Amino acid sequence: MVIQETNRRISHLEEDEALIEMMMAPINPSDLIPVTGAYAHRIPLPSTVGYEGVGVVKKVGKAENQSLIGKMVLPLREEGTWQEGVVMKANQLIIVPETIDYKIACQTYINPITAWLLCTRVFTLKKQDFLLVNAGNSSIGKIFIQLANILGFKMISVVRNEQYREPLKKLGADYVINSGIENVFDAVMAITKGKGVQAAIDMIGNSAGTTLARCVRNGGDFRTIGLLSGRQVDFQYIANHLTITAKMFHLRHWSENCSLEEWQKQFETIFHLIDKRELQLTFPQIVYPFSQYKQAIQKALDPTVKDKVYLSFN
Repeated sequence: MVIQETNRRISHLEEDEALIEMMMAPINPSDLIPVTGAYAHRIPLPSTVGYEGVGVVKKVGKAENQSLIGKMVLPLREEGTWQEGVVMKANQLIIVPETIDYKIACQTYINPITAWLLCTRVFTLKKQDFLLVNAGNSSIGKIFIQLANILGFKMISVVRNEQYREPLKKLGADYVINSGIENVFDAVMAITKGKGVQAAIDMIGNSAGTTLARCVRNGGDFRTIGLLSGRQVDFQYIANHLTITAKMFHLRHWSENCSLEEWQKQFETIFHLIDKRELQLTFPQIVYPFSQYKQAIQKALDPTVKDKVYLSFN
């Protein structure tokens, strides 16, 4: 594990900066990539871990920003969130509505924004179009189901355990395929009457992801957003044998290039859906104090643990 705790003294804020006291942060698979030493050549070191989380503004650099003090905010796009105090540009802060609990607010970036962008920007899913997603019982898998209900497209979720079928159907999935007992390709072809799906999203990689790509109709879209198996899909096979658009989706690329107005707008949309209870996120079940971050990481890396692990700074 390539991680260690350090201390720093924050004695001065620039005029455009704010100091945020962190409250809670989830441990996402993307957070664990630098922690485990994977992709070390892509990550400048030293680097603070943590891509999302929520906190409260404690200090600001200039009087004009005094109204921010005490506000619950998402301190994203600059420093890592796994620290007791985050310093960042005040105009980049996402202010969280008072109606949203901090335990929900801390998880409104990585999964909800990724799912929303894929469903509304990357894909052009119309009513009655099919979206196929594996790891269907994951946090983001459940978000895709809810977005299907909101936007009107048809949802096919792939799981590996029969116990998830009924809960996902109850959540709103149109079809649930158990890859442990069903042939995914055959099941998708039966559902779509041999046409295949308009779009598919892979979170597993390896043969499971390649199978998902085979289920996409000619001219359709395939995106990978995770690597739960630890191995990439067979992009060479996809390029040689399938007439689809296949790419990796990186939320970081969008966040680095979108305007401040666009940045704020996407969060306003997610907050609105949460307030209307059209999008419901799960309250944290496994929470570790920040001082026990190493135990929390080990828990998050345990493949037998199905719930997301969170760090509490309170």
